[in-house]
Amino acid sequence: MGTLSLNRIDHLLWLGRYLERAFTTQRFILTAYDRVADRALDDIDGDWKGQLVDLGFNCETETPLEFFQRCLFNRDNPSSVARSMDAAYDNAIACRDALGTESLGYIQMAVNALEASSASDSPLLDLQLVQDNIMAFKGCIDDFVVDDAARCLVKCGMTVERIDLCARLRYRLDGIPHEVDRLASRLDRTGASYSRQAVKELAAQTFDPAFPQNVDDKGLERMIACANGIFA
Repeated sequence: MGTLSLNRIDHLLWLGRYLERAFTTQRFILTAYDRVADRALDDIDGDWKGQLVDLGFNCETETPLEFFQRCLFNRDNPSSVARSMDAAYDNAIACRDALGTESLGYIQMAVNALEASSASDSPLLDLQLVQDNIMAFKGCIDDFVVDDAARCLVKCGMTVERIDLCARLRYRLDGIPHEVDRLASRLDRTGASYSRQAVKELAAQTFDPAFPQNVDDKGLERMIACANGIFA
């Protein structure tokens, strides 16, 4: 395990996962809302609805606006962006000595921007700041996190979560092979134990010539299981 404790490894992985969950879920929610708004605000039918339900969202609401506000801001919803950002912040605080104040500051600013957007009648600008600060954090850890294992653990967590969410939502499936490549290049640098079999099976699925055009629900479920089994 190198110089990092099991507890520290867990916090760094889940910091990456929760940040990516907030980032990708927010992007998907806003893209889906744009599609709904282009048709009619009282139209809550469409492919996005089933996809968000698969993430655990409660879609029993009167309007799409209320539905998406809960997806973004309701901390009682374990799949909301707000809940993910809170969890990311908690994990970051637990390993702040490895991250440094510069990196931690971007997470704090992302949390603050999300709070501001929840209180705003025009939340899109602040929501963009959430995205911008998460992206800035990703760049900051390259410059300010000295421990390569810690840096790679955060990035592996992000990549695992991105693969999981994209497969779960059928969102940007054509980008998954690139994510698997990046994951494979970092795993041995983390110092953490991982399932080589899960990585091998995930790679076999994503580099199949028929992927993603011919992938079915069963194949995506297996992909999600493999991604989540890497550090299990």
